[in-house]
Amino acid sequence: MNDHKSYDDYVDVRGDGRIVMYKRKDHSKRPKWNVRLKLPDTKGYVVKSTRTADFDEGRRFAEDLFFKLEGKVRRGEVIRSPSFKKVAKEYLSQVDYILRDRTDQYKGFQETVIRLHLLPYFDNTPLDQISEDMMSEFVSSQFREHNLSNVTVRHHQTVMKKVFDFGRRKGYIRDIPEIPKPKLVINNRSDFSKDEWRRLYTFMRDWVQHPNSRIRRQRLYLQNYILILGNSGIRCGTETRNLKWADISSTKNLTGEERVVIRVKGKTNLRDVVCNEGIERYFKRLYEQRTEELGAPPPATECVMVNPNGKPIQSFKKSFNSLMEQVGMSVDNRGNRRTPYSIRHTYITMRLMEGVNVYQLASNAGTSIEMIENYYGHLRNRDPNVVSEITKNAFANSQSSKLDFLKS
Repeated sequence: MNDHKSYDDYVDVRGDGRIVMYKRKDHSKRPKWNVRLKLPDTKGYVVKSTRTADFDEGRRFAEDLFFKLEGKVRRGEVIRSPSFKKVAKEYLSQVDYILRDRTDQYKGFQETVIRLHLLPYFDNTPLDQISEDMMSEFVSSQFREHNLSNVTVRHHQTVMKKVFDFGRRKGYIRDIPEIPKPKLVINNRSDFSKDEWRRLYTFMRDWVQHPNSRIRRQRLYLQNYILILGNSGIRCGTETRNLKWADISSTKNLTGEERVVIRVKGKTNLRDVVCNEGIERYFKRLYEQRTEELGAPPPATECVMVNPNGKPIQSFKKSFNSLMEQVGMSVDNRGNRRTPYSIRHTYITMRLMEGVNVYQLASNAGTSIEMIENYYGHLRNRDPNVVSEITKNAFANSQSSKLDFLKS
């Protein structure tokens, strides 16, 4: 043992300065052995406490740690994992590039989740020391301390995984710990039945005619907003609000019939949406209304849904609620309040009922097959093709209604 001005005990375990054990002089009560490692091809030292006062136990800890870290160096891995805080801030500094195809709203959500939820919890914890247990405790704290829903917590975990993916790409960690996700509670989405949809668009034909020009314009835009959503399935937020005349084009089906295609940018990046036959009438109404207001056709760069001053209409929520009250459809038959999103759900539901391929529908609607199966899949059992397949071995072939007793 050699004397050293800062230590009470100082041991060069291998005699080459690679593994040095010592006890600090300023730790007079129950001092424990510390280890200082000098790894090949690295700058500086790795210093750790062995957490034991027994020399032999401390030596085993020191040698095991040395060989573990030496293996990391040989594999090109980082031996000093930065803190979660440092990695998260580095991720945010590059988020505009990493998420270059996503909306500013989505990027802002990422930053909000990181600053308000992830950083306060994980803080300076080294990235490679965040375990599955710590992840589980984080999830519990989200429910316990913030009273968040399962869906919100899952969104937060998605952001957390992006930070870990970034850390792995940078070489800060080798593997991403399992991120436990709370079970997603599946609630059937509120929509309109075929009869209700027919009743709604029929009601709007007279409702839109109002002697006051300002109210008539508002109703015209709401009417065609609803009909466009119901025949395209686009989302009622940014996808509709940012839709411009230049985003509208057409294509042809196998029989040469023309169909409107609209290009939208929203939750799932840029995509082309093929619309139902007849949707061109609703765009034409708005185009003619705007042309009359301007005295000339609207510029291609102007949004379709605009106020008279040319600024995009931010929301139809209040006017939609008022219309629902007037037509008597504020809630569905399960007691769920209808919102503009109910129109998108109606589009998806109707396409499923008509037997549209789920993969193609998911692509057109900008969602996943899993989401369609979770929220709408039960409706596919009413598809006549599915009914025929399921009941093809039935013995009876009666054409009479099986539910006549309900009509008595």
